Amino acid sequence: MKRIITVIAVGLVATGAWAKDIDWQKNYEEAVAKAKKDKKLVMVDVYTDWCGWCKKLDKDVYSNNDVQEKLGKSFVAMKINPEENPQNAALVRQFGSHGFPHIVFLDGEGKKVAEQVGYPCNHCTSTEAAKLFVHVLEEATKNIKK
Repeated sequence: MKRIITVIAVGLVATGAWAKDIDWQKNYEEAVAKAKKDKKLVMVDVYTDWCGWCKKLDKDVYSNNDVQEKLGKSFVAMKINPEENPQNAALVRQFGSHGFPHIVFLDGEGKKVAEQVGYPCNHCTSTEAAKLFVHVLEEATKNIKK
């Protein structure tokens, strides 16, 4: 029994709630300030703990090397769970989120410049979904003010 629990725990850590190679920010003001300073966009992943597509996004898309490289180069990545606290819920309302996942791209002033509503492709393989998401990231970067 102890071995089964260990295997399950290791499996949960290996799949991770969030992709491990992305420097996820948790503070909105700090993320926006960092984006402004570094001339990047903020990518806000609006998620909930119970959202299956959010978990699939973490597992299949954010774990992709191309996605991680693009995020590291051009974005300050942030996750917000509106069910965690009233401040997050207010931000999510401000973003216009009505479902999860909802990816919001903000400039260094906190202004929404692009968004991705839902999982990138419900019928695609994880590799195809990751490629589509890289395209979403590339399109969003066209909105970075130099």
